[in-house]
Amino acid sequence: MLLRRITKHATNQNWFAVFIDFLIVVVGVFIGIQVANWNASNLSQAKEQKVLNQLNQEFEQLVLLTDKSLSSNNDALNATVEVLKVIQSGIEPEDTAQFGKLLIKAGSSASAPYEPTTLTELLSSGGLSDISSAELRTALIRFHETMTTHRKLDDLTLQRISTPHDGFHDAVIINPDSFLDLKPVATYDWDKLPATRQQFQVLLYAKTGLSSTMKQLMKDAQLVLTEIKAVLK
Repeated sequence: MLLRRITKHATNQNWFAVFIDFLIVVVGVFIGIQVANWNASNLSQAKEQKVLNQLNQEFEQLVLLTDKSLSSNNDALNATVEVLKVIQSGIEPEDTAQFGKLLIKAGSSASAPYEPTTLTELLSSGGLSDISSAELRTALIRFHETMTTHRKLDDLTLQRISTPHDGFHDAVIINPDSFLDLKPVATYDWDKLPATRQQFQVLLYAKTGLSSTMKQLMKDAQLVLTEIKAVLK
C-alpha cells in the first residue's frame, strides 16, 4: 500500500509527499531495528543474570567444600610429617594401634571439588566472552588456571599413593573389612617401614602443594564472588 502511494506521488511529481513517504519508511525501519536491539539486549541481560546467579551459587558451595578438603589434607600432611619423624628416629612407637591409624592417614590426601559446571560450560562453549564484566572474566580465567594446576598435582599425588611397589603397600597392611564401617584399621611391618621413607617424603611435597593450591583456589573463588556481586548490584 505504501509502495503504491509512493509510486502515485512520484507519477504526479508530488515530491514533498514522496519525501514524507520515504521518511515514514526510514523512521519505521529505524524504530523496528531499535525495538529488535532492545529485545536482544533484554534477553542477553536476562541470560547473563541467570548465568551469574548459577556461578554465584556454585562458587559459594565450592568455597565451603574446598575449606573442608583443605582441613582434611592438612591432617594427612601432619600425619605424614609424624610418620617421617618416627622413621627417622628408628624407634617403634609403643602404641602400635595408634601408629597404624597414623599410617593410614599419612597414606591419604584430599583435594578440592571439581570446577563448577557452569564455568566449564562457559569455557567449552566460548560463552565466557558474553559476560559483560572484564574483571569477572579475568577472575574466572585465573581460577580456571589455578584449578588446572591443582588437578594435575592431585593426579600425580594419587598416582604416587597408589604405586603398588613403592614401600608403603609392602609395609602397611590395611584390613579391607574395616572399610565397611568407614573406620580403616591397619597393621604394619616395622622392619619394612624404613623403605617407605622415600614415598612419604614425596607425599609430603605433594600434599604441601595440594594445600597451597587449595588456599589459592579459595582466594580466587572469593574474588570471583566479589566480582559477581559487583555486576549483580
